[in-house]
Amino acid sequence: MAKKNQSTRLTTQHKKSQGIVGIFGDNAKMHDLTVGEISNLVITQLQAEYPQLTFQYKTSIRKEEINEALKKIDPELGQTLFVPNSSIRPDGGIIEVKDDNDEWRIVLVSEAKHQGKDIENIKKGLQVGTADNQDLMAAGNAIERSHKNISEIANFMLAESHFPYVLFLEGSNFLTETISIKRPDGRIVTLEYNSGTLNRLDRLTAANYGMPINTNLC
Repeated sequence: MAKKNQSTRLTTQHKKSQGIVGIFGDNAKMHDLTVGEISNLVITQLQAEYPQLTFQYKTSIRKEEINEALKKIDPELGQTLFVPNSSIRPDGGIIEVKDDNDEWRIVLVSEAKHQGKDIENIKKGLQVGTADNQDLMAAGNAIERSHKNISEIANFMLAESHFPYVLFLEGSNFLTETISIKRPDGRIVTLEYNSGTLNRLDRLTAANYGMPINTNLC
């Protein structure tokens, strides 16, 4: 009953603070920290708030572990592994908590991706393109690599009822509103958030079933 109450308190606390939104708060906004440094702040806060629980931080998960987790669900799953030491390494690492059965359970996976330097280039007065005569660079597809780690963690947590994966996006390819930027010569350049040439958010919402972004869905 005591451990059940611990779980209830944890749930209540995270609902009040909007889950991980509450943890990634002022420190993330006030300082230019890497996502790995923020993860260390998160585990420190969790250890302080829940001293009765045991947390650990690790930088990677081996594909072998992922396959073993899949096999527990269905023996036909998790069969293929070409490189024995293959692993995934999310930018911010992985935080786990030990459950009542002494099993480690993931409570946070975090990554940060940057794509699109249009804002920086415009402020500097730089132009891009093959002839260096464009204000905006057509967005690439590099961000789609994020799908791999998301899928791998989803495989590893297929038996779980939660998916605490946080992906921070930065850059002009992830605008959610139209903005105007002034060049050094005074000319104003408008970046339309819904431009198919610029925006790559739709490439990523394929990984969250088209649910809202900037929202705690856990």
